[in-house]
Amino acid sequence: MDYETLIGLRYLRSKRKEAFISFTTWISIIGIAIGVMALIVVIAVMTGFQNEIRERILGINPHILVLNLNEEIKEPKHIVDIIKQSKEVTNAFPFATFQAMIQSGRQLSGVIVKGINPEDMVFMKKLIKEGSIESLNEKGNILIGKELAKHLGLFNGDYMSLMVPFAGVSPMGAIPETFRARVGGVFETGMYEIDNTLIVMSLKDVEEMLGIKATGIEVKVKDVYRVNEIRREIIKNLGFGFFARTWIEMNRNLFSALKLEKIAMFIILALIIFVANFNIISSLVMTVMEKKKDIAILKAMGAKKRSIMKIFMVEGITIGIIGALIGSLSGYLICEIIRRYKIIKLPEDIYYITTLPVKISLFDVILVASITTVICVLSTIYPSFKGAKIDPVETLRYE
Repeated sequence: MDYETLIGLRYLRSKRKEAFISFTTWISIIGIAIGVMALIVVIAVMTGFQNEIRERILGINPHILVLNLNEEIKEPKHIVDIIKQSKEVTNAFPFATFQAMIQSGRQLSGVIVKGINPEDMVFMKKLIKEGSIESLNEKGNILIGKELAKHLGLFNGDYMSLMVPFAGVSPMGAIPETFRARVGGVFETGMYEIDNTLIVMSLKDVEEMLGIKATGIEVKVKDVYRVNEIRREIIKNLGFGFFARTWIEMNRNLFSALKLEKIAMFIILALIIFVANFNIISSLVMTVMEKKKDIAILKAMGAKKRSIMKIFMVEGITIGIIGALIGSLSGYLICEIIRRYKIIKLPEDIYYITTLPVKISLFDVILVASITTVICVLSTIYPSFKGAKIDPVETLRYE
C-alpha cells in the first residue's frame, strides 16, 4: 500500500480531539447508505409493478394481433397455417369480436364479446375462478369477467340476455337481436377494464349469430420482446391486405407512464445521494483545515500536489464505497425479505394485487452503486484541490 492511501485511511479514524470530524464522516456514510437503499427498493418495487401489469396484460391479450383490411377473414385456418410457419410463433388462432349489451334483471351494461374456439383457450385456464372453459362447448354458454358478474349480480349457471346490434335483418335494414346466454364460467385477469367489459364465447356461436368466421388472428410468440421483428416476418408471409399490431403498441401509453414514473422516482431519490455527497465535501474540507500542519510537513518532506490530492480523494472515495456497499446490501436484503415473505399487504379491491410486487435486478443494484461511487469521486475533487494548494512555509511559520 502506498503512503497516500495509508494516510488517507488513517484520517478516517479520528483522534479524540477531532471527534467531530469522525462524526461527520459517519453521517456521510449513513446518508449515502440510506439514499442508495431507498433508490434500490423503489426501483425494485416499480419494476415489480411493471412486470406484474405486463404479465396480466399478456395473460389475456395476444402478443401480436393480425387483422385484415377488409375487417373479416374469410379463410382463417389457411391464414393460421401461414402464420405458424414462423419458428418464433408458439400458437395462433382465429377470433371474432363485437360490441353488445348485456341485461340481467334491471341491470344493463355495454360489453365487448370475443369469440374463440374452446380448444384455443388454454392460456385462460389459470384465470378461471368459477366454472370451466369446457362449458363453451355447449351452445349458448359464455365466460364473464368477475367485475361484470359482480355488477350484474350473476353467478355460474345464471341466465342473461345478450343484445347484439345489426345481428338481425329486416326490410328496413339491420336491426338489433336478443340472444339468451348462460354463464358457464367467471374469469379474473386482475385488470379492471377487462374484467368489467369482456365476455368470451365460442367462435361457433358467434358465427351462428353474426354469420362471420373471424375478424382477426391472435398470435403467441416465444420471446415477447421480439414481437416487432416477428410481426414483420408474419406480414411478409401473408402479403398485401393484412396488418398487425403488437402488445407493446396496444399498451404504449400505460408502459410509457410507468417508465416516466420510474425515471421521476429515480431522479427524486438520487437527490438524497447528492445531499449526502455535500456531507462528504464538508467533512473533507474540515479534515483539510484540521490537517493543515500535517499537509505542510508532508510537502516539506517532498510530497507533491497530486499526492496530497490523492490522500483526501482516498478518504472521500472510501466513504462513498462503504456507504454504497452498505446501502446496496441493505436494499437488496429488504427487497428479498419483501419478495420472499410478502410482509406488505395491499387492498385487493384497489390494486388487484394481494402483496407488494418486488423485482430485484442485479443490474439496477450495480448501476446505482456505480453512479453513487462516481458522484463521490467528483465530490472529493474540490476539497482535495484545496488541500494540495496549502503553502507549507506559511503554515509552519504560524502553526
